[in-house]
Amino acid sequence: MAPATRDDVARLAGVSSSTVSYALSGRRTISDATRRRVEAAMAELNYTPNAFARGLAGSRGGILALHYPYGRRGVTSSEFEYVAAATDRARERGYHLLLWSTPIDDVEGLESLVSEGLVDGVVLMELTPDDDRVAVLTEARVPFTNIGRPDDVAGLSFVDADYDALGRIAVEHLVGLGHERAFFLSQSVRSHERGSGPLARAARSLAEAGCSAGLKIEVHHAAVSVTGGRAAFDALTASPAHPTAVIAFNETALAGFVQAAAFAGCSIPRDVSVVALSIGDLAADMTSPPLTTVSPPGAELAVAAVDHLVDRLEGRSTDAPHLLVAPQLVVRGSSAPAPVDGRRAGGRGAAPAAARR
Repeated sequence: MAPATRDDVARLAGVSSSTVSYALSGRRTISDATRRRVEAAMAELNYTPNAFARGLAGSRGGILALHYPYGRRGVTSSEFEYVAAATDRARERGYHLLLWSTPIDDVEGLESLVSEGLVDGVVLMELTPDDDRVAVLTEARVPFTNIGRPDDVAGLSFVDADYDALGRIAVEHLVGLGHERAFFLSQSVRSHERGSGPLARAARSLAEAGCSAGLKIEVHHAAVSVTGGRAAFDALTASPAHPTAVIAFNETALAGFVQAAAFAGCSIPRDVSVVALSIGDLAADMTSPPLTTVSPPGAELAVAAVDHLVDRLEGRSTDAPHLLVAPQLVVRGSSAPAPVDGRRAGGRGAAPAAARR
């Protein structure tokens, strides 16, 4: 017979799983009658709390899990900025934060995490349009919030980038510089894979903004790899439309694209401008020239997600907020006026005001 779990104790005692955790840790006051029911259920089921959870039970706050699914594309420095910011904020609020990384379709692993009573709440990252993890946590009655969102957000708490603004800002920047044809360096990602949700929203936003502004956008789905980026550069140079700008939503492939451009003697931004979407400052400054970016402030999203979750755990909030954070345009060295007759355009640029580095 499988050992009893925290959920088994909760069902027998007629309480929630979080109440069992509070009875074990003492982090929140519960009535003597409720505590006795929990203790009686534990004794009847011969339930033994997880040793790791017992070791952390004396902390001022509790234990949060950040579920970051890994996959074939790995983890970029921009994505890790979210993890670092969430860890720091949890510590400031008096909580431990565990980084839990399993394949996105390993719902059994997530069920095990929450059923053993290891954590008081969960932050989900990299949500897909129809994410099975949401149902797992909802059924387990474990408090959670999301960095990102599935298509159905009814009753969910989330913080996410404003993707409508993301595409519009990138398109307006390039149109203001005189570009009429762009190349969208997208990703080859299946609908159930990590990253599919943000990609779909970014692509839709770019298409709508481009149509409104008269910017013709050619889409290229590149492998999420350096090699994929080099192949994307070959596709750009072979395009009969002769795009003068690249909009990239594929950080790993973009590194290969920039390498290939330099090897071929293609100057960025003299010959082609590059605008990177959802790339952090560290990654943007690592290329030559540094990349112009339109990106949400990753640290702000991560901090907001942790705050939403902790406020729910501590009874400060009972709602399910939907927070969209506006992306920011930072003009660095990779975007410039569109070439005219094979030469870089001179005169005044018409780009909207933005931070410059």
